[in-house]
Amino acid sequence: MLQARRKFSMLVILALIVSLLGACGGSNSGNKPSASNDSNGPTAEAGGKETDNNSGSDEVIVLKYATTPETAVAQSTKDLMALVEKKLGNVRLEPLIIPGEGTDWNKKVTISLMAGDEMDIIYQNATTFQKFATANLIEPLDDWIAEDNYDVKSIYGSSMSTFNGKTYMLPAFRDVHITMYNKDLFDRAGIPYPDNNTWTWDKYVEAAKAISQLGDGIYGSYMLDWDPYFMFSARQKKVPEYKEDGTSNYDDPAFAESMKFFYDLGNEWKVQPDFITFRSKKMPWDSFLAEGKYGMFVVGNWALQSAMNDTQYPRDWKMGVAIMPQVNEGEKISLGIMGGYSVAATSKNKKAAFEAAKVLAESQWELPGNVPARIDLKQEDVNAILNPMAEKLSKDDITVENLRDAILDPEMDIVNEKIVGKGMTAITTMITSEGELYASKQRSLEETMKVLKEKSDQAIKDDNSSS
Repeated sequence: MLQARRKFSMLVILALIVSLLGACGGSNSGNKPSASNDSNGPTAEAGGKETDNNSGSDEVIVLKYATTPETAVAQSTKDLMALVEKKLGNVRLEPLIIPGEGTDWNKKVTISLMAGDEMDIIYQNATTFQKFATANLIEPLDDWIAEDNYDVKSIYGSSMSTFNGKTYMLPAFRDVHITMYNKDLFDRAGIPYPDNNTWTWDKYVEAAKAISQLGDGIYGSYMLDWDPYFMFSARQKKVPEYKEDGTSNYDDPAFAESMKFFYDLGNEWKVQPDFITFRSKKMPWDSFLAEGKYGMFVVGNWALQSAMNDTQYPRDWKMGVAIMPQVNEGEKISLGIMGGYSVAATSKNKKAAFEAAKVLAESQWELPGNVPARIDLKQEDVNAILNPMAEKLSKDDITVENLRDAILDPEMDIVNEKIVGKGMTAITTMITSEGELYASKQRSLEETMKVLKEKSDQAIKDDNSSS
């Protein structure tokens, strides 16, 4: 009997690991993932004497913060540790070094937690935390939130994510989709730059058509094989990807419409390379920045860091930044993903870990290079965050106001760019693989959505059987 239990436990662990590996972002083709999808995060070797946070003792509480060996010694990590100690006084973070990178690191953290190894704080994103929560590897934070009268909605707005009605992560960073555009090509085509208050997908297509008519291998649009592209408009419409009975919702017409829009960009309107060309030429993610032959690129704001690198991407043309195109004029709904902090179930100082997570979520933006998830910052704080970016993009005449309106508008509603729920790892892969078959004219739209629905339902069923 004991042997059977052990075998069952190992099956559960393996099932969770497999599902976690697919939730870390990026595509199978090796394209760069969204910035906040970094599975390692800012990081946590354990050490120091720990005490009960409620004991009233003045003794320093040492929290173990999971991290890779490389990030453990980085200056940014040392700054992070100093930030928590400065804000809390008697709480100190020390890195808990777990070998590995990316998905391998995530796997080892999962195994370590399931084995009961002690740690306190884990960096998560809005997709991975739900898998950890399902396996009871992280703690719900709602009781502490209520105890502290912590107004998460006012502080974080739509950056907050819950799972099964509970809060498991406090968001620290946001990465939202924006429109990067080539001002020179807009000027040559004689069309106005995107206006954040009126920018829609219809206007995106109009602009892309005008720019594509310039010839010389110039296209108005550039999108890739990343899974969010196939579902952009459906997710902006907030169409649920699961029905009330738990099965997939891919027979909803909104998903077929979204899939067809991606198809039409390359095959019908020919405003970007068709998918067969994209695949056969192995076109890289950074063609927009590297070649200057594409009018627009809808991508996570992480790509701005690359745009600021004059050495890698020297440009003789000016770039602009706007919000992601909207389904309806006047809306401000962007796809994105949040990175933040969770309290490990194996923590011996859970309340102290929650307080440290609050500090990290609220204050990590004070360190260079971080775009915060919180929406309640004062204008001078926003300026402090975005001024360095604006200065590096000054040659493009990009201002703090441009960046704020595209990335940090407090009225922006952020929808998770990834599917989150049962079978999500397999379904995410299927969205890309089935979408590619359709985009390359190997399958009809009707057949594509039928197969996606059937395979997704099976993935959900398989996931239920392993939980």
